[in-house]
Amino acid sequence: MLGPLEVVVDGIVVHLGGIRQQTVLAALLANAGRPLQRRRLGRMVWNDPPPSAEPNLRVYLRRLRSVLVDPLSRESRVVADRSQVRLRTNPGELDLDVFDDWCRRADRARAAGDTAHTIGCYDRALGLWRGSPLDGIDTDNPQCAIALELTERRYAVETRRWDLLVHSGNSGAAVGELRAAVAVDPFRERLVELLMLALCKDHRRWEALQVYTSTRDLMIGSLGLEPGPELQRTHRRILDGESDF
Repeated sequence: MLGPLEVVVDGIVVHLGGIRQQTVLAALLANAGRPLQRRRLGRMVWNDPPPSAEPNLRVYLRRLRSVLVDPLSRESRVVADRSQVRLRTNPGELDLDVFDDWCRRADRARAAGDTAHTIGCYDRALGLWRGSPLDGIDTDNPQCAIALELTERRYAVETRRWDLLVHSGNSGAAVGELRAAVAVDPFRERLVELLMLALCKDHRRWEALQVYTSTRDLMIGSLGLEPGPELQRTHRRILDGESDF
């Protein structure tokens, strides 16, 4: 799920059919292990389910049942009856579950004060990403909401990792990554703030101030808005020559 939708069985990438069938699978993966009512599944696959939705759904599920087979039990992963559908997965099979596990390990390491191990866990979690989540699914589809949620979860983990780098003596290592992130999403003020702090801690105060100026110009020109209070506060502290951030 953490990139183009992909299923690998016995080392072989499975053909998942067309976009609509992949959308059915994406909905099941997002609710792996939990039963989904057929009517709700239909609404997740079609914005406005047509009269043919139910028979088409039966076809998609039948095809998925034939290709999604547990390599140990040889039973289909897709379990369905007249009212609901469930996708069975084993621990460690779904990349999203592995991502969440590494994030939990990072949280435990951070609570224990082990910064290096925390950053390492975040690296393992983020290393699972292969691009945009569920890339290829129709963006006009309700499943797009799942992709947006996953993107926000990735952003939160990236931000926590960069925050640790900046405040643990590794600010220089964070500068390049943060510059690239800000270039992609220049209106993420927290990323801009972290980039400014990283530059300041790396003894590049004038560059930090330059980042603020260019961000402010872009926000005013594009949105008609001033930067938020946190970013303005960081700017003033750098202007005043503070070094204890």
